[in-house]
Amino acid sequence: MKKVLLLSFILVAALAAEIDTLSAPFQTELSYIVELPEDYDSTRSYPLIVALHGFGDRMGAYVGTAQSFYPDGAIGLYPETPYPVDLEGNLGWAWYMWGDSGFHRKTVDQSTRWVLSCIQQVKEDYPVDPRKVFLYGFSQGGMMTYEVGIRYPELFRGLIPAGAWLEVEIDSINPLDSAASSLAVRALHGVYDNVVDFADGKAAVDTLAAYGVPAEIMRYPCKHQITREMIEDARDFVYCRLYEEEPLPLTAFLWPDSELEPVAHAELLKSILCLDDSVADIEAGLLELYREQESTELREQIIYLLGARRCIGSEALLNQILADESEPQMLRQAACSALIKLGTETAWQATEGIKKLVVIKEVVAGTQADSLGLEEGDVILSYNRKKIKVYLDLRKAIDSVKPKTKKVTMVILRQGKRIRVRLEPGRIGIYLDEVIR
Repeated sequence: MKKVLLLSFILVAALAAEIDTLSAPFQTELSYIVELPEDYDSTRSYPLIVALHGFGDRMGAYVGTAQSFYPDGAIGLYPETPYPVDLEGNLGWAWYMWGDSGFHRKTVDQSTRWVLSCIQQVKEDYPVDPRKVFLYGFSQGGMMTYEVGIRYPELFRGLIPAGAWLEVEIDSINPLDSAASSLAVRALHGVYDNVVDFADGKAAVDTLAAYGVPAEIMRYPCKHQITREMIEDARDFVYCRLYEEEPLPLTAFLWPDSELEPVAHAELLKSILCLDDSVADIEAGLLELYREQESTELREQIIYLLGARRCIGSEALLNQILADESEPQMLRQAACSALIKLGTETAWQATEGIKKLVVIKEVVAGTQADSLGLEEGDVILSYNRKKIKVYLDLRKAIDSVKPKTKKVTMVILRQGKRIRVRLEPGRIGIYLDEVIR
């Protein structure tokens, strides 16, 4: 059974005395969540996945990240941020505050110290393999991922900033730590991001690459959000970093929620992955293997690989699978995700107009979703009378609720039956997935 632990520290804000407008001293209790994998065994060591949430969010929103990024078993660490912010009457949290450059820098430094202290404490309390620590963050949390990871590269196996930019100064006065040359970075960014421009995300990667950091950016046809394909690419990154010197386990190629068992030609699939040939030869082998298989499960794995390895030559086959409504839904879903990962304009065009459903992937324990009996697999049809067709529709509908509203109605579809649910505005306590119909 997966275990989630909530721990706290007291942080005294030493910054206030230096700013006249914030001269009143304050202290706040900061917490962090530790998530233990199923079948946790204190006698073995585990990778550590540290996830930093975005501006206005809370640490609890990222519970489950460790399982998504490394289904074979990792410890998850989700710190709370130091700075409360008022979001139109709702309390949110931020990693840093804006103001003059000196004040801004001090808040960033304080958050950096807090993240480092959480990591150190978890290393002392749990069997973490110090060679297998990954840092991930979205939006403002992505900026902190760069900040902490680039300044202290020796602590991490890899960085995964999503929808983020780089503020770390790198020049002759502030040279890059030599350890950063072996710190892999995989940035995830929507090309239509309306909060952090994609150009800023690419500039961050280009800057690091120019200084010898093995950094790359993965692009997606979305705005400022986290998608299924981003999570898959984050997971692939973690597995590839952990299995650099040995073949990847078959579980690395499956969606985290998949219950598929290794199928008939699993070893053949592995052998193709381990070929030391050109990418073109590997693509040809995968395509040939796909056409030979009758197993739906193996075909899904092969489609996944075509997208994960950005096999451009597979675009025609993926288009064919997606367009054929007689194909099993799992294969069409895999083909849609693979086309998104390919990153070409024609591949993205093929996915436009595909009807999707917004489905609850997981219900967070202890939230109002849990108390209301929402279930994994529920389809969200509307929220506060606004139709929900894609993930962002729900976020917009939640944000549009008028202040002082006490209850809203959400309509879900469960096993063909429409159900009306009355709930409080704001955070529901669910993880979502977009699936094609």
